[in-house]
Amino acid sequence: MLGSIYYYDIVKNTNDEAKNLVENFNVISGLVVADNQQAGRGRFGKKWNSIKGNFMGSLFFPVKNYDEINIMQYHSLNIILKCLKKIFKKNIFKIKEPNDILINHKKVSGILIESFLFYNQLYVIIGIGINMTKHPKIIGYKTTNLHKEFKIKIGILEFSKILLKEMESNCTCS
Repeated sequence: MLGSIYYYDIVKNTNDEAKNLVENFNVISGLVVADNQQAGRGRFGKKWNSIKGNFMGSLFFPVKNYDEINIMQYHSLNIILKCLKKIFKKNIFKIKEPNDILINHKKVSGILIESFLFYNQLYVIIGIGINMTKHPKIIGYKTTNLHKEFKIKIGILEFSKILLKEMESNCTCS
């Protein structure tokens, strides 16, 4: 069981808030979601453009070792892909390794895997950004959003529940 959904109006960063829940509130696992994220980050410390209306969330849970974390990158992308295919009933999503999901060669989602130790327990955090209603302009990348592509809006909480259920069904989490 991956735990509950922790929904915030605004956070500095959903990955940081997930770590805070573990370290300061004894929460073992869950999904942190926010309407606004002030300091989103991508790979290599790049700034992540967080636009209200898009999905900004972080799954977190304990793992046994670093090998589990290494397989989480691709496994997480596949789970997100499965959620999107289930919701939109389309098979046009593609994984662009190491951490993106594309529609027609345009970025619609990205993930960031982080880990930390707390009282000798290793935790993984899977930060997920999905362009639900808007998309940022990123130099060197074509981007899009789900509403533009499918003319369907899905709520952040609704998507959170689908993601959590799919993760629980497909994850061998510790």
